[in-house]
Amino acid sequence: MQSSLPQRPRRFYKPCIIILIVFRLEITHRIVHDFQCATEGIEAFLPVLLAAYEFFSHRTAQAASDEPEDMWGNPLNDFKNWLITSPITLLFSTVLFSYGVFMLGDFTTRSTYFCSTIMNQSSFTVSMQWLGVFIDAVVMIMFWRVLSWARTTKSRLRTLGIILILTSLGISFLWMGTRISQHREIIGHHPFRGIGSLYFFDVFSTGILVSTLIISTAVWVCDSAPIEPAAVATFTSGMIGSISNVLSIGTYQQTTAGQPLVVLIVISVGFIIFTYANNMRWIVVFKRVFLMGLLFFIIIASSIFAIARNMQLDRHPVDDLVYRNRVEADRWLRHATVSTTLKLAVTEYKDRHQGRDPPPHFDKWFEFARQRRSVVIDRFDQIEKDILPFWGMKQEKIQEGLERLKGMSDIGIITITEGKVFHTTQSDPSQNQVLDETGAMISTFAEHLPDMSIAINLKERPRVLVPWDDVHRLRMAGGKTQFHQFLNYRSHKRQDDPKLAEGNPIDASKASLGTVAQPYVSAKKFRQLEALACPPGSAARGGVNWDVRDFCTSCTKPHSKGQFLEDWEMFLDPCHQPDIFNLHDLHTTPHLYELHQDLLPLFSRSKTDSFNDILIPLVNPESNQEPDSTAFDYKKDIVFWQGDAKDSQVVTPQSLLGGHRHRLVHLANNASATDTVSMLLGIQVNAKKEKKDKFRYESTRTKEANGPLPFEFSFTNGGGGEGGEEAPCEDASCQLLRREFGAFQAPRRALDNRYVVVLDGADGPSPQLLATLRSNSVPVLASVFREWYTERLMPWVHFVPVDLRYHGLHSTMAYFIGLKNRGLVNGRPQLAAARVEDARWIAEQGSKWAHKALRREDMEVYLFRLLLEWGRVVDKDRDTLAFVL
Repeated sequence: MQSSLPQRPRRFYKPCIIILIVFRLEITHRIVHDFQCATEGIEAFLPVLLAAYEFFSHRTAQAASDEPEDMWGNPLNDFKNWLITSPITLLFSTVLFSYGVFMLGDFTTRSTYFCSTIMNQSSFTVSMQWLGVFIDAVVMIMFWRVLSWARTTKSRLRTLGIILILTSLGISFLWMGTRISQHREIIGHHPFRGIGSLYFFDVFSTGILVSTLIISTAVWVCDSAPIEPAAVATFTSGMIGSISNVLSIGTYQQTTAGQPLVVLIVISVGFIIFTYANNMRWIVVFKRVFLMGLLFFIIIASSIFAIARNMQLDRHPVDDLVYRNRVEADRWLRHATVSTTLKLAVTEYKDRHQGRDPPPHFDKWFEFARQRRSVVIDRFDQIEKDILPFWGMKQEKIQEGLERLKGMSDIGIITITEGKVFHTTQSDPSQNQVLDETGAMISTFAEHLPDMSIAINLKERPRVLVPWDDVHRLRMAGGKTQFHQFLNYRSHKRQDDPKLAEGNPIDASKASLGTVAQPYVSAKKFRQLEALACPPGSAARGGVNWDVRDFCTSCTKPHSKGQFLEDWEMFLDPCHQPDIFNLHDLHTTPHLYELHQDLLPLFSRSKTDSFNDILIPLVNPESNQEPDSTAFDYKKDIVFWQGDAKDSQVVTPQSLLGGHRHRLVHLANNASATDTVSMLLGIQVNAKKEKKDKFRYESTRTKEANGPLPFEFSFTNGGGGEGGEEAPCEDASCQLLRREFGAFQAPRRALDNRYVVVLDGADGPSPQLLATLRSNSVPVLASVFREWYTERLMPWVHFVPVDLRYHGLHSTMAYFIGLKNRGLVNGRPQLAAARVEDARWIAEQGSKWAHKALRREDMEVYLFRLLLEWGRVVDKDRDTLAFVL
């Protein structure tokens, strides 16, 4: 549309634009801070405000014509021309397609990151959204008037550049003032550690792209009016969202077929009317008639797709998952127990380690494992993964790292000398108990180990977080070292052959360790450091996900089958799911212990895939529990979880709203009337005069979905007072949890129930996981941590996996518990019967496997194998040390 020149701008417009942009960015920061309380789609009404400005300023575009006006025109044509050019039509069409875009928010799956009624003010956040949209409209109108009166393109660009530069300076001064006033949270942090040239290239290219977009939009506004680019941008985003919703029909994200089509039609019709009312013959590079044809084709194709889309499932996905993982568990066990003789064990070892021979005394380990009746002989992938980077380091650097660890708190040192085991004494009795138990296990095979010292992390939280680039270089160096060792052995070359120097570890292994240790790391900075532990190109490496309000579909797709968790190993990798950094206490609470960005030889009980600690079997003093003697059928048909409120040492706003334990309790007990969840419900269809059970995803109010499911999730106060009364909770964190989630419950025995939800603590995995596995209850596991035995557990066979986002919790538990005769869901009685036999089978399989492969004897076998491998890695002659038949 060719717009006439607007009114001359006032002198104060330019400084007002600068002030308003800075203020708008502060409003955006405030909204993002409480984004879980924001309403989706409010920004779609920006064109409506601009259309209202057009309406009240009477700046309706008139079609230019060289023909004289017909004094005796047809009244119908006059009415048509008035209708097309009327500001009322412009306003109506803008409201129509803007409201259509706003309706897309109704189809968006919400995250379980909740808006607190105590810490947040939802109405204030929504008010800020509306204020921000109003400021956007004012800034666009002022920009239009200022740039339109700068008659030449050169003067327009100069004016635009000056305004943007002054705005940037204002924002920079504001940011610097904020940073100076805040206490520096990180000591010894290296801000560019793990950031390479690719990062700076991304920053530069993004800056060029944004600058080009701003300049192009400014020129566009001058040639038309502010409403045109705003309307095109809103329409484009709405069409992308509508098409995405249509393609999702039949999945748990889009449970209805009609509503997405209605929204698509509303947006399309509204925008077509807008193009006529605004006299837009070209929409960017498309003619109006072409756009009309394209939209007509999209509507027809979407309608056919929605009709043809089968929204019913013939089989429940859990049926397939249980069967396939049962087959996979059998395959895993056969692969882990190939060797029945020492000769086969050596051959299998070399096949799995690029031809490298086993470490010295491998025969003693094999005999030890056979005596302890270990069912796992050949598969120790976790050990290989943990130790491989150290093959890329010089032994002197490994020893230097050990010396650094010896002087740190909460780290125990176990020394093995001439077959005897000693350890340092800690001030904490529970830490001494861990070292005593570990030393006792090592003593059973210490005579076969070389002299060494190992450093053990006595805290739950892992502490070695090295940037991916550094670890990758060390792993590549370690792989080359092993390969050249294999070639050296086969060709019988001497170790000092100068040609073998090419196979030595690369320069990364020779770099000084420095002092990159951070005694305290804020939750925000900790999440950034975790992102640097992911490979370039991964979703998490691109930055921590700031959208805590909406469910991240792309994050769950790689490891899920619909709502259900399919690939447990992939789920434990956070690098493809950046939203997980906002949904677990580990990521949302500060790191209170020394965090190392250098690769140090530190052994820990558990870790996530981002960390580089070496996993070691440690006896947990808190896991002592009486054996479960109650059969599955005699347990309560309840899904149970209780957590001690005092375990939350630090409760931050992010951990309160996004912590994995808090979200679970909120989902079951504090859901609002507007919260919804997608459930896979059973239906009956008539197929060839026979009724057949099928399944279909349906959107259900969360409170209604909770009704038939026996969820009992609560916090406890860690013990009752006299007379069974609740003990007082004095600290601020405990009081905050009480206000948010209500009164704490008295502690109860979890294993009295059929289904026990096992959740991590803030720093590590649940100490009750092994006890639950050994019991006759079904472990419902949601965890981000690995332990020494994690690779031995098979989901849907030994436990029921649940995604930490809890979007599939209701459907998963409804499969086992059943909804038949449990009341109405979505206004009708449900037909799905309980699959108790599957639940009982999983409980039995988990218990049998735990008593067969997760015993103390299995811990000793794993520890023996680990220390044999480690003893060779730290030896100066590791390239020649080997067990050869």
